Amino acid sequence: MKRIHYAFLIIGLCWLVADLRLVVSNITLRDTPLGVIARFLDQVPYAVGNPIFLWTILLLGWLFLIGLGIRPLFRGRKAH
Repeated sequence: MKRIHYAFLIIGLCWLVADLRLVVSNITLRDTPLGVIARFLDQVPYAVGNPIFLWTILLLGWLFLIGLGIRPLFRGRKAH
């Protein structure tokens, strides 16, 4: 595996850990220093700040990165 695949795995796993912490700890974004982001999302049009779209990216985005990192493991090795 190349280094980029390891990087994708590490970033994806860190993203997953952050998501799990966010969901399990019952923290709202407004109660943290990142409340600025929540206030910004309140001001953008609904089509841009659609909550379902943003939650999908937040909670499932790690799947894409881990998939890119694991993909070389499941590819068949070329015969030399």
